[in-house]
Amino acid sequence: STVPELARRAEVGGLSSIWAPEDYPERPAGVMAALAIPSTSRITIATGVASLATRHPLVAAMEAATLADAAPGRFVAGLGLGLPATLEPLGCRPERPVGFMSQRVDAVRRLLAGETVTSSDAGGILEGVSLAHPPASPPPIALGGLGPRMLAMAGDVADQVVISSLGSPRYLAWARDQAMQRATAAGRPMPRVVAFAWYHVADDNSTGRETLRPNVGGALGFLGGGPLTDADGWSEHLDAWRHRGDDITAALPHDWIDAMTVAGTPQRCAAAIDARLQAGADEVVLCPMGADPLAQLERTIAEVMPRLG
Repeated sequence: STVPELARRAEVGGLSSIWAPEDYPERPAGVMAALAIPSTSRITIATGVASLATRHPLVAAMEAATLADAAPGRFVAGLGLGLPATLEPLGCRPERPVGFMSQRVDAVRRLLAGETVTSSDAGGILEGVSLAHPPASPPPIALGGLGPRMLAMAGDVADQVVISSLGSPRYLAWARDQAMQRATAAGRPMPRVVAFAWYHVADDNSTGRETLRPNVGGALGFLGGGPLTDADGWSEHLDAWRHRGDDITAALPHDWIDAMTVAGTPQRCAAAIDARLQAGADEVVLCPMGADPLAQLERTIAEVMPRLG
C-alpha cells in the first residue's frame, strides 16, 4: 500500500493523526510525512521522531517549516535523538546526549519562530542564521525520550512527549510522571503525552502476540535492562538471560509481550489502548507490524475503534 492511500483511508476512517517513523536505514520521516499531506485535509500529520543527531538543526528547522506550511495547523514536529547503538555506526552518537538535545531543540524552536540564531554544539554551528521561509505558524514540538533525564527535558522544553513503542502502561505512567514533575517545577503546562505501541490485530490473542514476539525479543535483547523493563520489575530477568546467552525471543513470557504491545483480538487491542489512556496517554499511536498494513488499518477502523471506551 502507498503512503497516500493509507493516509487517505486513516482520515476517512476517523483516526486523529498519522505519525511517520524514522528508523535507520529505513525511510526518512520528513519524506513520509510529506507524502501523506496532499491526500489529507483534516488529520494531524507528524514526524515520529526525526533524529536531531543525524540532522543539522538548520536542516531540521527547514524540514519542519516546510511541512508546517504544507499542512497549516495540523503538523507536529516530532524530534528525538535516536537509539545510541543505532547512531554509533553512523558516527553520530553525542557524548552528552541530554545537553546536546537541549541545545538542538532550542535552536530549532527559535529558528521556527523566525529568530536569528547563534549557537554551537559538538556537531553543528549556527552563526547568525535564520530561516528564509519561517512557517506562518510554528508547529508544536514533540520530543521522544526513554530515560528519566530525557523525559525531564521534554517536560522542560517540549509541547508533547513521545513515549517508546515498547512502553507498558506501568512504564507509561512512570514516564509521564518524569515529564510532569519537570513541567510543574518550570511552571509550564504538562506536555501532551503520545504513547506509541507496536500493534497487530488478529482473530485470536496467540496470533497477535506471536506476530510481535520477534520484534519485542529483538529489541529487548538489543537494549537490555533499563527504564522500559524497570517499571514492571523485569530488568533482572532480562539481564540474566542476556548474560547466559539465552534466546530472549523464545524466553519472553506471554505477559511481557501482552503488556508491552497492543496485540490480539479486537477486544484485547481495545482494552490495551484503553489501559494506556488510563495510564496517562492523551493519544495512542498504533505501529502495525506484519505484511499488510492496509488490512490492519481496515480492521482497526471496523473492529477496534468501536470497542474503545
